[in-house]
Amino acid sequence: MLKFQLLKKELIEYIKTSKGFILTAVFVFFAISSPATAKFMNEILAAVAGDITISFPDPTLYDSWGQVFKNMNSICLIVYLIVMSTTVSQEKSKGSILLVLTKKVSRFQFLVSKFIIGILVFTILLLVSTILSGWYTNLLFGAYMYDGFWMSLLLYWLMGIFFTAVALFVSVIGKTTTTSALLAFAIYAVLQILNISIEIAVFNPSGASSIVNSILTGTIEQSELWKPILSTACFSIVLFLLTNHIFKRQEI
Repeated sequence: MLKFQLLKKELIEYIKTSKGFILTAVFVFFAISSPATAKFMNEILAAVAGDITISFPDPTLYDSWGQVFKNMNSICLIVYLIVMSTTVSQEKSKGSILLVLTKKVSRFQFLVSKFIIGILVFTILLLVSTILSGWYTNLLFGAYMYDGFWMSLLLYWLMGIFFTAVALFVSVIGKTTTTSALLAFAIYAVLQILNISIEIAVFNPSGASSIVNSILTGTIEQSELWKPILSTACFSIVLFLLTNHIFKRQEI
């Protein structure tokens, strides 16, 4: 059974420490800068090219969202993953985990509270980023909605849940925060490499970026999107259960 005080403790940790500020700053910055980058990319390239004449099609709202999701999948997700990957290993290093576990808190309760708050934090960041990006995209391009918009958000949200599970996993098995962060980045890198093929991406829990690009270009049938939804959800559950199994048998 979950304990409200434990959830409150985890949430306060993001609010009162630099974690919350760093994550908010990164997500908000790229939510605003991405549509602007897409809008003025032609001018930027023309300025860089100098005397060389380069012709590009006029940018559209699809380019704006493509830039938003690209940055969300790379810099934003990496920062989130690194911040989250220290959540257990940091408490083990400080010894504060022992104080929590001696207060009638089971290891499962301890772990699931971090998982839930991690998902909540990512959900808020995703919502805020989407609202800001949508507002700015509408301002620059006169529209913001496209066919498959809500499905794109669902895929990225599920990917965020999966990487929250990844962060907890590496944080449990990592002996230090540095080790956990490096393991998290290594897993991220391997999964991103697998996205080179859309056939693999639909079953890859990190395949949201490739799938959303296909949604934006209209090269994927939305009736096929149940595959990444189901696979990402299954991978997330299995990974969390594995993490809990390891954590229960781990010496602290």
